[in-house]
Amino acid sequence: MSQPAGASDTLSPDDALPPVEPPSAGFILQLFVVPAVIVGIIVLVWLSFTWLAQMGSNPEKYIEGLSRNNEARWQSAAALADVLNNKSNVALKQDEKLAGRLADILDGELKTGSTDEKLVALRVFLCRALGEFQVAEVVPVLVRASDRRDPKEIAARRAALEALAIVASNVPQVRDTTQAELMRTLRTAAEDDEPVIRSAAAFTLGVLGSDDANRQLASMLRDAHPDVRYNAATGMARRGDERVVPVLLEMLDPEEMLVVVNEKELDPNDNEAGKRDIQLARESKRALIIANALRAVHALHVKNSTVDMAPVRAAAQRLVDGNIPEELRFQATQIVKELQDRPTRVEVER
Repeated sequence: MSQPAGASDTLSPDDALPPVEPPSAGFILQLFVVPAVIVGIIVLVWLSFTWLAQMGSNPEKYIEGLSRNNEARWQSAAALADVLNNKSNVALKQDEKLAGRLADILDGELKTGSTDEKLVALRVFLCRALGEFQVAEVVPVLVRASDRRDPKEIAARRAALEALAIVASNVPQVRDTTQAELMRTLRTAAEDDEPVIRSAAAFTLGVLGSDDANRQLASMLRDAHPDVRYNAATGMARRGDERVVPVLLEMLDPEEMLVVVNEKELDPNDNEAGKRDIQLARESKRALIIANALRAVHALHVKNSTVDMAPVRAAAQRLVDGNIPEELRFQATQIVKELQDRPTRVEVER
C-alpha cells in the first residue's frame, strides 16, 4: 500500500497542534530579553563566541554550566541546544548518564517550586532538551514536571507533556511497558482547565497507543476546543478507530474557522504588516491541520478495512478541487486515489 507524499508511519513532532519543535539556539535566545543597543548585542555575541571557544563542544560542561544559578547558564543552554539539534550526535542522545544529570537539574528546579518567569523558562528548555534523549530514564522527571498546578507554569507543563510524547515515540520501551504514573498524569492533564494542556495530553496519549490511552482519547473527541479534538482523532486514527471520522471531516473542511479559535482576531486598527502576520499564522495553522488530517486518513485506511470512507474521500476530493496550497493538493489527490477502490460499508456488510 503506497502512502501519500508527506505521510509517515513514524510520529513527527509536527503532528501535534501546535507543533512540537526540538530546542534550537534560536528558541533559547527568545527566552530572554536581547538588549536593544546594537553595540551591546555585538559585545554579547563576541563574549559568547569567546566563551564557547574556551568551553569547546563538551556537553558535560554545558550541563555543568546549567546547574549553576547565574546568567551564564543561558549560554550553556544555547550551546547544549545546538549539540542536541545536531543530527550527527545520535549516540549523545542515548547517553543515560548525561540524560540523568540533566534530569537531576530539572528535578532540583521543580523542588524549588519557583514560578519566577526566568526559572519557568529554564524548565521549558530542560523539558524540551530531555525530550531529545532516547532513554526511558527521563520519563519520571518529565511526569513530575507535567503534573504541576500553578497557572504560571503552563508553558513548562506543556513542554513536559510534549517531551513525553517524543520520548515515547523514540523509545519503544515507554510504549510497551505499563506506565501507571504516566497514565495517571495524562488522565489528569486530559481534564485540565487549560486547552493547551489538554491538547498536549491528547497528543501524548495518541503516541502511547494503548487501550487505556485510546479510551481516554475517545472521551476527548467531544472536547469543546478543536485542537484537543484533532489531536485525539489523529491518535485514534493510528489505531484504526472509526469513531474519529466525524472529527476528520471537520479537519478536512477548509472553511472550518473553529480551527483558529485561539488565534488573534484581525483588528481594523492593526497596521497592514500586523494584519498580514495574523492572516499568515491562521493560514499556516489551517494547512497544518489539513496535512495532519490527511495523514490520519491514511492511517485509518491502512488499519481498518471495514470503515466506510466514502464521506472522507468526498472531503478529500473537495480539497483537490478547492483553493489550497499545491503540496496539500498533491497529498489530497494521493488520498483520493488510495480510497478510490475501497468498498463502502454496504458492500462490506454483504
